[in-house]
Amino acid sequence: MKNLYLFMLFIAGIIYSQDISNIRTLDTIFVRFKENKWQTKTILPEGSKGFKRWYILKFKEKSKIEYLQFWVSEYPNYKRRELGVKSDYQLIKKSDLRKIKSKIIGIDFFRKYGIYRSTYEAFEKCKVIYILDYSEVKKDEIPIYEVTKSSSYIMGE
Repeated sequence: MKNLYLFMLFIAGIIYSQDISNIRTLDTIFVRFKENKWQTKTILPEGSKGFKRWYILKFKEKSKIEYLQFWVSEYPNYKRRELGVKSDYQLIKKSDLRKIKSKIIGIDFFRKYGIYRSTYEAFEKCKVIYILDYSEVKKDEIPIYEVTKSSSYIMGE
C-alpha cells in the first residue's frame, strides 16, 4: 500500500510539474520565494518613494551569476499610476494555494529553463506577477505582492 501511495505522489508530481508551454499561456503568475543564500529580499523603510522592496533570485549560469529581480513599488507601471491603481497586496490562506497551483513557479523552474527562456519567453503574455513570500508566513496565511520583473540577462551573450 505504501508503494502505491508513493507511486501516486510521483505521478501527481509529473502531472503538476510546471512546463514552460503552460506558463507561457497564463496572464497571472505566482513566484514562490523563500529567503536563503540564493533568494534575498530588501525592504525599504516606510515612507520611501518609489520602490518598497525587491526580491532577488540568483542563478549560476555558464560559470557566472545571473540575477532575476522582482520590484514591489507603489504603482507597477506608468499606466496604472495615471489611473491611480496601486500594486496589489493580499494575505491568502495556504489552503487556497490549491486553486492557483498551476500558476505557481519556483526557483527550480528558473534553473530548469534558464534566465532568458524563463523570463522573456515564459512571461511574454503575463500581465501580472505576484511573489508568494514564504519567509513572511503568519499562521495559515501567506503574503502575496504584485511585482515587476527585471533580469541581469543581456541579449546576445
